[in-house]
Amino acid sequence: MKQFYKTLLLLTSLMPVLASAQSNYKPGYVVTMKGDTIRGFIDFREWNISPKAIDFKTSAGDKESKRYDVSQVNYFSVDKLESFQRYSGPISTDNVNDVSTDNRDTSFRMDTVFLRVIEKGSKVALYSYRDEIKIRYFVADNPDYQPKELIFRVTRDGSINTYRKQLSVYAFKFNELNDEMIAQIGRAEYTEGDLLEIAGKINHINKSDYAKSHYNGASFNFFVGAGVNVTNTSPDPSGSYYYAGGRAYTSYLPAVSFGANFFANPATRQLQFRIELSAAQSKYTNAYISTVSPYALVQYSYNELALSISPQIIYNFYNAENFKVFAGGGLQLTHYVFSNPHVDSSIDEAYVFNTSDNNFIIKAGVQFTKNLAIVYDYESNVAATRGGYFKLSSTGQRISLNFFFR
Repeated sequence: MKQFYKTLLLLTSLMPVLASAQSNYKPGYVVTMKGDTIRGFIDFREWNISPKAIDFKTSAGDKESKRYDVSQVNYFSVDKLESFQRYSGPISTDNVNDVSTDNRDTSFRMDTVFLRVIEKGSKVALYSYRDEIKIRYFVADNPDYQPKELIFRVTRDGSINTYRKQLSVYAFKFNELNDEMIAQIGRAEYTEGDLLEIAGKINHINKSDYAKSHYNGASFNFFVGAGVNVTNTSPDPSGSYYYAGGRAYTSYLPAVSFGANFFANPATRQLQFRIELSAAQSKYTNAYISTVSPYALVQYSYNELALSISPQIIYNFYNAENFKVFAGGGLQLTHYVFSNPHVDSSIDEAYVFNTSDNNFIIKAGVQFTKNLAIVYDYESNVAATRGGYFKLSSTGQRISLNFFFR
């Protein structure tokens, strides 16, 4: 357990350094307030909160970057990944997670921010803006494309879906308010997927056309891994086996894994939700002179195969194209298969094996090409036996080489 906390402390101390050090410059351009277009490279981040400023280089090899904020830039775009437009006007500040009141909270603030461009067609445009309070969606129409917030509020009596009436007005303006559109708007939730589908129909943009102008990379990938499983099995210090002379044993045996990563943002792949299946071998063996009767040499051993499934969350703290530093963790559910149990015949005791258990897993690693990574796993304590004479538990560590299929 001490090793677990040491690893956790190390990762925690490194996270701010790695997060601040990373950069991920992608081709793009900015449009200044004067209307000048400057092509170059933009430090593309996983903007869970809408950005207030960006770092820009005119050449990928430049050592220094220039920072642009909303006072300097009217629009910026990272090629085929994301685009943002400057907006100055009212922004709602009601909390949609607070349903403690029956009154409509119509509070807002005046601000200048970057809106993410979801779609801009010949008739309407759809944008989003997220801060610490909530996500909001905006719509604009031809010819001036001045964004207006799509209103969604929540009270104790339910949601106020003003955005549906707003969308109906735009659909009517462009002669798209037929029976099918009325039904679709009526059931549309305040989500990007539902709103984008409506905007696409008003603009006559289908999914294929949308994909041509936006990043269309895979939202998940698969991986395989192989490595060394280091298992330390030790007896309970208060148990009879330990009192008789039983001690800990560390085994070094093979482990393999297979799994899938699901990306929160496929364009950056910074935050991943992982499902991992693994099979790991270990063993326990001990030979000693018993400190109790019959005071003779005794030997105990068994082999173990651990079959596990583990949901995890992984985050790349340094997230360059071909070099990533990551850490994460999750829950591990394991089924154990024991074989070749040996109990010294002079002792009338038997193993009472624990065939399943769950524990926490923490991991860290370095991906040093597009496909290869070295990964370290730490597995918290599990019970190898269910009491009895042998009260054994184990902790695991693993060093693996993973291969990611692109």
